[in-house]
Amino acid sequence: MKTNKQYLIVCCLTFLLPVFAASQENKQLLTIEEAFTIARQQNPVIQRGVQQIKQKQFESAEKNGLRLPQVSVSAIAIALSDNLELDLTPVRDAITPLYTTLGNYGVFSGVLNPDPATNQFVPVLPDNVSTQVVRQKLLEGGEHIANANWVETIQEKNFATVSADFLWPVFTGGKINSATKAAKVEVKLSEEELRNTEGELLTEVVSRYYGLALALQVEKVRGQMFQAMEKHYADAQKLYENGIIAKVELLHAQVSKNEAERELKKARHDIEIIRAGLDASLAFDTVVTVQPVSHLFINNQLPDVSFWTENAATNNPLLKQIEGKKELTNIKKKADQGNYYPTVAMMGTYNLVDKNYSPYMPDWLVGVGVKWTVFDGFDRKHKIKADEAIISQVGFAEQKANADLKAYIIKLSQELETQREQKKELDTTLELANEYASGTEKAFAEGLANSTSVVEAHSKVAQVKALRLKTLYEYDVTLAKLFQTAGIPGEFFSYATGNNTIFESITE
Repeated sequence: MKTNKQYLIVCCLTFLLPVFAASQENKQLLTIEEAFTIARQQNPVIQRGVQQIKQKQFESAEKNGLRLPQVSVSAIAIALSDNLELDLTPVRDAITPLYTTLGNYGVFSGVLNPDPATNQFVPVLPDNVSTQVVRQKLLEGGEHIANANWVETIQEKNFATVSADFLWPVFTGGKINSATKAAKVEVKLSEEELRNTEGELLTEVVSRYYGLALALQVEKVRGQMFQAMEKHYADAQKLYENGIIAKVELLHAQVSKNEAERELKKARHDIEIIRAGLDASLAFDTVVTVQPVSHLFINNQLPDVSFWTENAATNNPLLKQIEGKKELTNIKKKADQGNYYPTVAMMGTYNLVDKNYSPYMPDWLVGVGVKWTVFDGFDRKHKIKADEAIISQVGFAEQKANADLKAYIIKLSQELETQREQKKELDTTLELANEYASGTEKAFAEGLANSTSVVEAHSKVAQVKALRLKTLYEYDVTLAKLFQTAGIPGEFFSYATGNNTIFESITE
């Protein structure tokens, strides 16, 4: 018989140990700082913000390229309906009669003797010989003119070229400078947006992380309540069996035990729901079970309101974004003012390869172009007026944001002080409730109190414990919001640990 029991125990251990080991492997212990670090690395919202910064950085580099010349290679093939030709036959028709007339009837003299043997004695030919020589030359010239091609093809109808071109803006009225400055501001805005997202993520992680810690602690409170009700029910059974209490008292104890068990099961279900939310913030796989090791806490001391407002004025990412948008509107105004100035650009082209291209066209050309809009229907003036209106709007929005931010910081600070005071009051209330519950149990055992009194006493203890935990949870979330608003979310973790911190953890 003993051997069979040992065999059964070994089989059970063989089956349960792998399951227990697997459950331990899937459980990941995390501090609040580790949880936030993982969220920053894996949360898709943060990753989107990181990619947005890269996008703005590349766009800024693109705007810097506007200062440099643009060099390109272009190819073009053209087919015309006809060849481009230059017809000079009217010139031929105009000069041919002159050559014919002078070649037949002209009289000339003073023609130099071309013969070197006789030109020393007769340097000038006689008039009749001069006339004959000149007429002969004129007739030959007339014949050459008549036989020449007086219709010249300047460009064949089918041709193609490959050329290298460049365009270099020399002066744009400050529009390029404005574009590059605006792109840099856009990078800063995306960085501040990411900082704001990280601050919101801190509040989210703190809310869900300590929410899970709260749920685990509430489960322990419900477990203690259930144990107390089990003990009370066992005591009631003994007293009923001894005829000390009526059956109605026993039934009341049993109902209270069942109610405590129901609350315990509900608390366990709540843990899984809250854990799913934390997994979503951490972008964790569902097979990993996050176990918080940082306890709910409250601080002995906190900085005064001026500390938070001064940090917020300097570091709050939303205020920084408003400042950036204000800077963007000023840059846009300068760019619109630049429309009053001319635009100057250098340009050029070099013919690399061609086919059937006109030989009369040059191989390269360089030039400078200027464009100056003199009148545009007051478009520039109205744009500048609109920019000034937008600047005023941003200024008013900045004033409103500063006022709202200060009011919100005061609200959060007051909430923290209220929660600190509530915690002290609840500490005193818990001591009294525990003492009252202990006294009520003794009175019930002696038949001096009924079951209702015992249940109410223990319910009060559980209620105060849960309220204390909820107060600490609200304190932790409010503190995270305050650090987020001040623009220094990373400082939260120094307040979550250290000598200035009081932790709360209910043991089994």
